[in-house]
Amino acid sequence: MGHIFCKPEIQTPQPEEKEESILDSEFIRAPSSSSSDDMNKTSDFESFIIPFESDSDELLVKIPATENDYPDARPVRIEKKLKLPGGIKMFDNWDPDTTSDDAINEEELLPISQADLDSHARKAPASVLNQFEDLISYLDKPASGKESRDEIMVRAILVWLSNQEVENFTSIKGDDNTPKGFLSLLGNKRSTYPSLFALLCRKADIQCVRIHGVCKAGDYQPGDRNGEDLACFWNAVFLRNSWHIIHPFWVCRSVFGKRAGGWIRIEESGKSIGLKQKAHEGVLRNAFKEYYIMPDPNQFIYRCHPDESNWQLISKPISRDKFFDQAYLLPPFWALGLTLLSENSCSLKAAGNAVTITFQGPKETANELNMDYDFLLKEESAKEKDRNEMLKPENMPRLVAKIRNGSEWNFNIQFPVEGIYRIVIYGAPEKQPLLRLCEFQIRCTTRTQNCRLTPFNPGMLGFGPSLTSERAGLVLPSHRNGLVTTEKNIPTKLSFLLDSEMSKSIEIRTELMDSYNEDQSSLVVTTIEKKELKITTTLIKEGDYGIKILTGKRRSLSDENITMRVVCNYLVTTSYKFSHEKTNKRLARHNLLAFIENAGIAEIGKIEEGIQRCKKEKIPETDSDIENAERKLQVLLCRKDIHDAYMRRHLITTEKTIERLHKSQYQRIFTESIRHLEEFASQLKSLEGFTQQLPDILHAVGEFNHTHVTNEQVANTLCALSVLFGDKQKEIEINTVDDLQAISREAKHKIAIQNNTGSASLKPENAQKALNIIKKYSYEETMKKNAAAAQIHKWVTGVISKLEHKKIYQENV
Repeated sequence: MGHIFCKPEIQTPQPEEKEESILDSEFIRAPSSSSSDDMNKTSDFESFIIPFESDSDELLVKIPATENDYPDARPVRIEKKLKLPGGIKMFDNWDPDTTSDDAINEEELLPISQADLDSHARKAPASVLNQFEDLISYLDKPASGKESRDEIMVRAILVWLSNQEVENFTSIKGDDNTPKGFLSLLGNKRSTYPSLFALLCRKADIQCVRIHGVCKAGDYQPGDRNGEDLACFWNAVFLRNSWHIIHPFWVCRSVFGKRAGGWIRIEESGKSIGLKQKAHEGVLRNAFKEYYIMPDPNQFIYRCHPDESNWQLISKPISRDKFFDQAYLLPPFWALGLTLLSENSCSLKAAGNAVTITFQGPKETANELNMDYDFLLKEESAKEKDRNEMLKPENMPRLVAKIRNGSEWNFNIQFPVEGIYRIVIYGAPEKQPLLRLCEFQIRCTTRTQNCRLTPFNPGMLGFGPSLTSERAGLVLPSHRNGLVTTEKNIPTKLSFLLDSEMSKSIEIRTELMDSYNEDQSSLVVTTIEKKELKITTTLIKEGDYGIKILTGKRRSLSDENITMRVVCNYLVTTSYKFSHEKTNKRLARHNLLAFIENAGIAEIGKIEEGIQRCKKEKIPETDSDIENAERKLQVLLCRKDIHDAYMRRHLITTEKTIERLHKSQYQRIFTESIRHLEEFASQLKSLEGFTQQLPDILHAVGEFNHTHVTNEQVANTLCALSVLFGDKQKEIEINTVDDLQAISREAKHKIAIQNNTGSASLKPENAQKALNIIKKYSYEETMKKNAAAAQIHKWVTGVISKLEHKKIYQENV
């Protein structure tokens, strides 16, 4: 069943490339502290940590927390969605909604651009620092007399304050009589940013309170609960009939390069490290951060907890204990639209079991996310013998499995020895620098039973389909969950549909590795059938296995130098015991899986019934089998639309089908079909629509195969139809019922040909001859004798008219 210590592949961790984040940089992942050289690289990586500002304030200054006649603190009213001031944008064409629902949308309110406003505040001359009135008057210039004046002033004050190098004012006498005097107090740590911010707001006639409480910042680590060490101040301003949180110190200042000591880095990015993390105090600098201007109170409560519960500004206030217990989630977590699905606790427990941390992202963007982690062990928390044995290079384990599951991410963690662990999780959209999302402490009192390694390091991809596999041409996976549970000697089948264009040149290879990193690829069979990749593996031993799917592109049929790269990984395991479903659920699931196996258009109804039966049996809609069936159903419906468009030969129907396919998430599967449909639509357009009625005419002609009577009107109409299709009139004789039926059969054959070839075979000269025949009897006269003949009469007359108009147009051109 595996061992605690196994021989891994040891790789030297590489520092990340230097990049600027589109989000505030405070949470960018720091480089590894594996060596002393790394300590000198912090300025290159701009690693920010939220600083701590003590509440031991007011040595010389007494700023009242509130003033008379201020409105009561009430939960923020959610009225409409507005953007974050400054516009944090993590994804293209997507608003992550990281702020309070009634935050002020500055793009709508500002009389000047935000950039101009910020520039004006930063350029405040030194002369305005001598009097508060002069400073307020200067900052007020862009906003004076405007409806949004207070909102503009709040931002202007914060921008100005974030631009002040308070350390440059330490030699000036500190007091609260002038701006520069107060900046001296800040530089000498004899007052706080919330005090100065409150003073400036009140001098600008903006209601502002100073709030006291505790925060998770500075030296805080998950699990810490000492409120005295974490006490701090922040503010709330009253704008547009609501109180809004402002944390001026965090808006203006950040610590660069800070790291906590006393930890051993076990893993980083899936690679074994095994080195002590050295402490580093970091450097406190100015750094303007948008997030802390009116953050959503429901998010801010994860960072700060006020002494007075009404200043939480949420509908269901939480206790101080609950605040310390709940997860340590950072602003980028909210900016990415994530939700914590697993236990909402910053300190988790493990007693012989693995621990799983699960997040869910927005369906629209979850596939664009990359996530990574650092895994650490507290130095003195494990027995020395266990710790030393675990940290030997030959024994370093891969303990964290990073698993994608559609819009979910799962971090499955095992513990080879008892101790206190910490996991730091990072994430960002593809090609953006990773940001610190959250941290968890995990107290392991009993090591994980049957602890074993993940089969290999999956890298940034993790386990499960992602944007990388889609771009490689592997779409619509049968298993979106990167963790596949199976049983020994039972075949496990995975599949992908292939991109219509890329399938022509794609080369695919699969590899299977066990938890000892030994190749078991002989147990995998990979085939491509009708643009569908099928992977089947049958495990002959219990354990954990990893499947790598590699793709490459052939330049030609004879190309042998193909560069292959991993585009998807799966973790296949027999370690998880199947939960036994009730009989009705199990049968519903079994029937649904049987319906979608090799399903075609004819099985659409069965799949729909199967999905509904599963839902009726209370199988959740998020179940992987139901989601897979839903995707299979949508693909089949697209194929049915394509089939129907060809059968109906209706231009508008065909164009609507093409439009739906272009908008479909499965467009890449049908690239070739779309191209053929567009050619078909062009053909229908050139036919000017009259061939769409051919199936109806075919049915009308078919009626004469069984007729027992004939008359002149019927015979004349069929004669005109035959001449239109190119027959010579003198060769057409309809004297008996047998003649009528023979002509009908011949006409049906020609209509079928016409239905496939279009109007290219209909010639204007034949149309003129047919017109001379058809006009012998009117539509009304024919209708009195036979309805089917009248339908043919109407169609022939219409076709002749359109061909005649087309001939005249071409002659004129």
